[in-house]
Amino acid sequence: MTLINRLGYAGLIPFIALPLLYSQQLWLSSADIIQLYQVYSALILGFMAGVLWPVLHSNSATAAKINRLALLAVTFPVLGIIALLFADDYFLAAQACLFVLLRTAEYRSGISRQYPAQYRALRNHLTLVVCISHLLFYWLLNSA
Repeated sequence: MTLINRLGYAGLIPFIALPLLYSQQLWLSSADIIQLYQVYSALILGFMAGVLWPVLHSNSATAAKINRLALLAVTFPVLGIIALLFADDYFLAAQACLFVLLRTAEYRSGISRQYPAQYRALRNHLTLVVCISHLLFYWLLNSA
């Protein structure tokens, strides 16, 4: 496993650990855990959208298409930050949608084809786990 893969999967640890900690509330209050999860989620969404920048710089598409894709890339972190204003459960649902929409935008725009096959698979796995984590946390908040 490459370092990139190990780092990618290590980035899932807070998405898995924080919902588990929320249900146990051993070290942090539930409010602290939710806030930490929200900030981490917004940070990772921005990071994943930032991955598009090198692809845009190497893209042979027209300037207009590159500009549209660049605007699309910066839209995700901005929406992720705006989602922090939502109630906790709405934030989780919105972020899950944003992660799926980012991956969908990569496919629809053709950016995903520029990634190596191994990286595309990694992104699919990571996005799936992140979305499941958000939906699980949403369920935990609404079942309490």
